[in-house]
Amino acid sequence: MSHPASSASPAAPAEGIIQPARKPRFTAFLTAIGAIVLIGSEIWLAAIASVWALDGVLGLSTVGDLVMIAIVGPIALWATWMIAKLAISAELNPENAD
Repeated sequence: MSHPASSASPAAPAEGIIQPARKPRFTAFLTAIGAIVLIGSEIWLAAIASVWALDGVLGLSTVGDLVMIAIVGPIALWATWMIAKLAISAELNPENAD
């Protein structure tokens, strides 16, 4: 039994399949920066509001405020860092191309 040789190379895309266009890196970074600024500002506003609310409820002094900032600040910084990593990786992923 003989098999006809295929004329198309295996690396060529099949007919009818449309390859998604890649988004330029600069455009992807601008989109990611927009998401980082939007979500990061919400994170930091929530952190500031929580310190302000706890200060009002507990009647903390300046030292108490600094302790609360030392507790909430690293959490907000970590959340901002994770948002930045996730936004950049999502925008550079070819499956998310517009």
